[in-house]
Amino acid sequence: MKPIIVLVLINFVITHASVVRSTKNADSTTPSGNEAVLSETKADKKHEIYKTFNVNDSQVYLDDVLFALKNQNWSDAEQPCLERTLLMLHNLQNFTLWAVWDWDSISSEPEGLLYGNRFHLGNFDECMSAPWYKQHPELRTQYCLSDIVLERTVRAVKTAADPFNPYESALNVIEYESPIKRPLNQLTWGVCVPAVCEPRSVEKLTGVLLAHSHLGAVGLRARISVNDSCQKADEALHYDDLFYAFIAMTACLVVIVLICTLLNCKKKDSAENNFKHRVIKAFDLRTNASKLVDRNDAGTDVIYGMKFLSMCIIVNGHQYGIFNGGPVSNGFAVDKEALSLVGLFVLHEDIVVDTFFMISGFLTAVGLAKAKRFPNLIVLFFKRYVRLVVTYAVVIFYICAIYPYIGSGPLWNRAIAEDTKPCRENWWLNLLMISNYVNSENMCLVISWYIPCDYHYFIVTVLLFWFYKRHPGVGRIAAVLVLLAAIITPGVINYLNSLPAIQLFTFDFVSNPRGPKQFHLTYIKSHTRYAPYLIGFLSGYIFSRITASGNLKKIPRKWAVLGATFSILIMAVVTCTGPMFLWRSYDVLESAVYAALNRPVWATSVALLVMCCSLGYVPLINDFLSWCPWVPLSRLTYGLYLFHTTLIARNVFVARNPQHSDNLNILTSCIGVIFEGTLASLLIKLFAEAPVLNMLNICLRPRNSNHGDNSDVENNRSNNVNDKTISDNGHFEQNLPSTVQVMSSKM
Repeated sequence: MKPIIVLVLINFVITHASVVRSTKNADSTTPSGNEAVLSETKADKKHEIYKTFNVNDSQVYLDDVLFALKNQNWSDAEQPCLERTLLMLHNLQNFTLWAVWDWDSISSEPEGLLYGNRFHLGNFDECMSAPWYKQHPELRTQYCLSDIVLERTVRAVKTAADPFNPYESALNVIEYESPIKRPLNQLTWGVCVPAVCEPRSVEKLTGVLLAHSHLGAVGLRARISVNDSCQKADEALHYDDLFYAFIAMTACLVVIVLICTLLNCKKKDSAENNFKHRVIKAFDLRTNASKLVDRNDAGTDVIYGMKFLSMCIIVNGHQYGIFNGGPVSNGFAVDKEALSLVGLFVLHEDIVVDTFFMISGFLTAVGLAKAKRFPNLIVLFFKRYVRLVVTYAVVIFYICAIYPYIGSGPLWNRAIAEDTKPCRENWWLNLLMISNYVNSENMCLVISWYIPCDYHYFIVTVLLFWFYKRHPGVGRIAAVLVLLAAIITPGVINYLNSLPAIQLFTFDFVSNPRGPKQFHLTYIKSHTRYAPYLIGFLSGYIFSRITASGNLKKIPRKWAVLGATFSILIMAVVTCTGPMFLWRSYDVLESAVYAALNRPVWATSVALLVMCCSLGYVPLINDFLSWCPWVPLSRLTYGLYLFHTTLIARNVFVARNPQHSDNLNILTSCIGVIFEGTLASLLIKLFAEAPVLNMLNICLRPRNSNHGDNSDVENNRSNNVNDKTISDNGHFEQNLPSTVQVMSSKM
């Protein structure tokens, strides 16, 4: 037996040496056509590939890659890709520029995987922007993303108690999943390959590269897939009809607004108040801009600052989540920080959204309570719908038409497809206010779930209040029952489905917010988020009853300070206790109770703060939240809410390489997003929302009004008024104070 074994070993060495020599002794000039490919025999048998190191021969690595590629199972359709790839590798050994350029754009091997670096993108621009593509189209390449999942080949191995024991296998870390749920066994590898290669061929090339990396040293099985279309170099960008439609619509609105502004400036001293003049004034830029700084006199000025600052917290939470769900180089450190004190203030920032539900209900109640007669419900619901849908429609149109063309990069097509495709298919569900119930897995603009919720709450609450006005006794019982049902429902759903206490900003959520089960069952549904709105409505009604006499200062200062302090303390407790469920053992009953109570308790605390500041005086807080700059900024929060995630996603997914996650860097980016989003909201409001709402008021104004009175002035102010009562003939009466503002129905 020994002579036979010796002969087999000698045969293997001679065969392998012949392959190496044939590669190294290739002609020093660049091979042409298939000569370099055909010079190797096709009779080579498959061998297990190891990464080898030889300080005296730097070409061993490429020889191994060549050998491994040729011993894959290539179909006839894949032969052109194989030939072009082998040609590139042979030219690479000769250090020919085009081959070195292409290979230089590929990461030689994954790096930082164990530290949470999932994306290994190489140099995207080097692959896509070679200076000779137009003169030499045969050298065109494409950039492809390969998604890889690493699995242990021996599944019977027992998991280590401490995966970070430095003397144990690194496979324990690769298989480790932290409480933040960031997988360390998944990576995305960007490769630059010839333009003729199909996805299956790219998978084979990636597999060979992975086998020659340090991750191919031990027993790991790689599941490789190329799911996205590869981006071809020097490919022309094609603009579709939606793009030109949006540009045309924007240009028309700008021209109309500028013309009407110029005409209104010329007629500023005119006393005419006919229909033509009112239409011109409805589009006047200066008139609509001046309404942004109008203040109310109802004692609720603290809501201005509360709205804008709450929106800043929401933007910061989304900036943190989207950034860390994208390409970061230190994901392990981010997850570790999330389980520290910082995580207590970040992972449950979604609770701040309930502040807007509370404020919306509060101001709706104030408006209805002060109405001289109950408004026409159909017209009231229609006007609320129009107020919500104008900015909403503009942002959806922008995402469908413009968003795909404002960036590029290795992850850009993948990222924008998650937003653009659902919007182009399901935009009508959003405009019908049913997107949080129908096909929510493909919802256009994930954060837009808030809008149908708010609209549903407005309809149901107004109907309850209408019923209460006609049947006070039964109406009170119905209100109590509805409030109890709104509080209990999320807890029951959590209990029946064994869900976590809250929807946390874990990696699986921030990387794919439409995916988690809890997002669709409790987070976005109207029937699970109703309690804060109802609490706000009841608080607003109580506030209106107390202030009916006209005296706002009903609470002594010491009690106001005590109440405000208590409310802030409760809000801090609610914010910090939610993330603790990450590192606590799961108890279904405890989670259900917290899910039922955390949002109502938060809303009650916010309502208490508003009441203490509005009916009393809290030093520093009153002055700060009533600061005059908050007035216009608060009226732009709705547009900022709808637009800010597109800005964040754009900044994150144009990255060419993983970025370092740093709190100061995230804060700096957040400030920029707030500024840009507020500016975009201002433009939408002045050129689209305000003119449309002014025209709506003109159409719904009383037909028999006297043109010489001040009704037109009041109509113009109604852009800041949420609900106008309706007279018997079905038209709006200007009998509600200007305190009922946009914020009662929008962010």
